[in-house]
Amino acid sequence: MSYKEALEVRHVSKSYGKVRALVDVSFTVREGEYFCILGPTGAGKTTLLKIISGLLKPDRGKVIVFGEDATDLPPEVRNISYMPQGYALFSHLTVYENVSYSQWIKGIKSDKPLEALRIVDLERRKDNYPYELSGGQQQRVALARVLASGSKILLLDEPLSALDAVLNIELRRELRMMIKELKLTAIHVTHNTAEAMSIADRILVLRKGRVEQIGKAHEIYDIPSTIFTAGFISEINYIDGVIVGSGAGLFYIKTNIGTISILRERSHVREGNVIVVFRPSDIRVFKKVTNDDNVFKATVKDVEFLGLITRLHLRIKTWDVIADVWTSTSESYRKNEEVYVVFPPEWGIVYQYPKEGLMLEVLGE
Repeated sequence: MSYKEALEVRHVSKSYGKVRALVDVSFTVREGEYFCILGPTGAGKTTLLKIISGLLKPDRGKVIVFGEDATDLPPEVRNISYMPQGYALFSHLTVYENVSYSQWIKGIKSDKPLEALRIVDLERRKDNYPYELSGGQQQRVALARVLASGSKILLLDEPLSALDAVLNIELRRELRMMIKELKLTAIHVTHNTAEAMSIADRILVLRKGRVEQIGKAHEIYDIPSTIFTAGFISEINYIDGVIVGSGAGLFYIKTNIGTISILRERSHVREGNVIVVFRPSDIRVFKKVTNDDNVFKATVKDVEFLGLITRLHLRIKTWDVIADVWTSTSESYRKNEEVYVVFPPEWGIVYQYPKEGLMLEVLGE
């Protein structure tokens, strides 16, 4: 597979009045790559897609498509297809006519429209009209139209958001397989972390119009570069402290529950006031005290059954913590029971304490 650049976004900025929607955004997408842009509502994801497609012009910066400057080119000559969130289906055309529309206006005949309908499981509805379909089915028609367009780059704005959970999981896998088989390049926008993690070759995390991190899913999950990314990718336990020493490959951090040791390589800072984070799944809970590092006595405040896992709501002195344990091993945990909690040094992550406060950083505000 070729890995030359299909798309390059160079220092793109865009404002709406005083609102800065995008701020100096730069990234590249390789040919044949499935690239996800992940972020919360209001992060600038849709604005970025519209600039790439040519529907909006940036205030500053360039959009390079297959090595050529496309910043000032109209959408129809960019070899890019854009699937908006609002479907944009023609109500007077059948499902098949909607899906084959771009090929019809180009005078092209092929099996791609039917193949795309087959992938989204709507081949039997090809003679129906959009108003005869559910919202989820309409979104799948819009997805099929983009797949059938023949463009080399597909821009997908929340393409799976209207689907139920089971169909979302099934279709995301089939969508990736089809795009890979057709050797297309996809830029897929979503706010769904699991969706991005499962489908993307690489992920760009966007927050308030700025790039927080770009990397493979496991890179972003294992070592998120910011507190915001850590909390957006998964649930997190936070505790503040100060680095008071180091040795044997560890940092020692004084907190209000005691001193916690963390691997030096898991820290983004070397001194000062910090935030230490642990995922609920990284915390270990025992009935008896152990010889591990970072062992603290805790009280079980609540037990929450979540299927395969059971969530324990714990109190360590004044700190509330959540820990996830396998349900098969957690049946004996009871409310108000005393337990021992281990925070493995190899799983914690250390960040500089945010200047504007922890909550503003976590919420991305």
